[in-house]
Amino acid sequence: MRIDWASHVALVLYSNFGLVLGDSLLAIRGLDPALAEKYKPVNGKFTCLDGSKELAFSRVNDDYCDCADGSDEPGTSACENGTFYCANKGHIPGKLRAWQVNDGVCDYDVCCDGSDEWDSEATCPDKCSEIGKAHRQIEAEQQQKQQAGAKRLHELVDQAKQLREAKTAELAEEQIKLEQLEKQLAEAEARKNDLEQQQRDYEANSNAGKLQALSDQHLPDFIRYRKLLSAELHILRAHRDTLILMLKAVRSDHNPEFNDEAVLSAISGYSEFIDAYPYLEAAALEYADEDTAAREERQLQMDRDNEEQDDVSLSACANAVEIALNERQTLNDDISMLYGLMDGMRSGYNKNYHDLAVKGAVSGLDEFDRTRERDLVEVKDQKQQVDELKKTFDEVKPQVSELAELASDDSSGDLDTQVSEARSAFWDKQSEKTQANSKVSNLQELLKDKDLGPEDVFLPVYKECFSLDAGEYTYEVCLLDRATQIENKNSARQNLGTFAGFGDGNDYSKLKFTHGTKCWNGPERSMTVKFECSSEIKLVSVKEPEKCEYEAHMTGPFACALSQQHVEDPETSGLEAADLSAEAEAEAVKDHPHDEL
Repeated sequence: MRIDWASHVALVLYSNFGLVLGDSLLAIRGLDPALAEKYKPVNGKFTCLDGSKELAFSRVNDDYCDCADGSDEPGTSACENGTFYCANKGHIPGKLRAWQVNDGVCDYDVCCDGSDEWDSEATCPDKCSEIGKAHRQIEAEQQQKQQAGAKRLHELVDQAKQLREAKTAELAEEQIKLEQLEKQLAEAEARKNDLEQQQRDYEANSNAGKLQALSDQHLPDFIRYRKLLSAELHILRAHRDTLILMLKAVRSDHNPEFNDEAVLSAISGYSEFIDAYPYLEAAALEYADEDTAAREERQLQMDRDNEEQDDVSLSACANAVEIALNERQTLNDDISMLYGLMDGMRSGYNKNYHDLAVKGAVSGLDEFDRTRERDLVEVKDQKQQVDELKKTFDEVKPQVSELAELASDDSSGDLDTQVSEARSAFWDKQSEKTQANSKVSNLQELLKDKDLGPEDVFLPVYKECFSLDAGEYTYEVCLLDRATQIENKNSARQNLGTFAGFGDGNDYSKLKFTHGTKCWNGPERSMTVKFECSSEIKLVSVKEPEKCEYEAHMTGPFACALSQQHVEDPETSGLEAADLSAEAEAEAVKDHPHDEL
């Protein structure tokens, strides 16, 4: 161990005269200044910081580990559990593990002043000035970024306050409007009912009345028959669309170099069919773009529309049944033809050719057979009921046609016009009331029930969407609404979840989207969005660390601290603060002596 002159004098003075030189002269190498008081010798002794042992002060930094806690060797590598303090003037002080002292490696990430290699062959010049400057520049940029984000956050808070006031006023107006519409609707309904009663009285003994009597008796059967046909049509349309998509894929993706006759025959037949009915291919592509929920909602809407249009009278329902029967026949013919093309290819294609498109289509047809069999089970189970309803329909339909024609000669004059106008007025008011009621409900949910973050910070950007083109997919995140994955090749959309809340503990820098489209042999898709403080709201990246569980990185002010006052100009305040910090730090650590034990 090397003991410099000043330290020797200090020890002699203390031992003989009870004196200790001031800190400006005597310092202990590797010692954290915060512990300096504990390293002043008492009667020439040093006590281990854990209190386990007392030893001569001369044994501090003697390159031999005496204390169990390593406190007697702050400046050497003798104690494995010891630490070495680096002053790092011009930068941030650091602490190094003792075994790294004098190991021949310049540990600039901790000791930028090179003081840890004080007795090794390594030459470690002091780099704290340049490292500290770079560090302060990074801190200044981060501070500037934080301040710009905080400023944007304040702007959103201000906008949210104004927007809440505006929407609160809008809600009050819509509630008044809704009350007025409810009164107007009641008046319109009363007038409609009165005129309809007059019309019924007039038609009681007319051909229209006889038609109505027939309707009262058989309309429920007609409606039941129409609904059974409608359910079957949904199944048949899906079957035709599936076959079209398989044949389309074969036509576009097969390998023409194989010149497989069975494949070419199927393609030729499909091309001839689709050239005659090109709109069917477009309809099949729309079917492919739908997820299960969207398809079921579309079919339900079709059924609701049919009920409104076709179930209002016996004549309308009879015509709807005729149209459904014709479409069923067309669908069965189309399916038979398309299936024949696919089945012929399945049985005749050359299995020695490695044509992935063809093999995929054959596999798809096998799956189609199983799906078709399952789908048609319910249809077969209802066949007896359908046959009975068809028999009734065939018997009653001629009477309906005859009475409808005779009833057309009946004339109730202005009464029919008045009833029609009254109904239209009633339906218009009903539609207005529905829209107003929906608007009031949405506003109430937004303003009273929905968590919009601290001080409604998400209100100005509620449901605003941000997208990222990631190559194969485009990802779209709509704030507090939904997350979507869009395949760039064919625009197919996958629901990655609807907004389910913020991060745990009201962490408003995280958004959770759950209950997305279920993965094949996997969970429902979900996404977690994590924000990084920034003034710009932007979708930066998306990754899938677990199957169908997505993580999105976004920038935005929602991860910034919301101070009580508006921030300063972010262009200058960050750099100025960093410069001041650097000056203070340099002042605090300058001119410490290196007279060390």
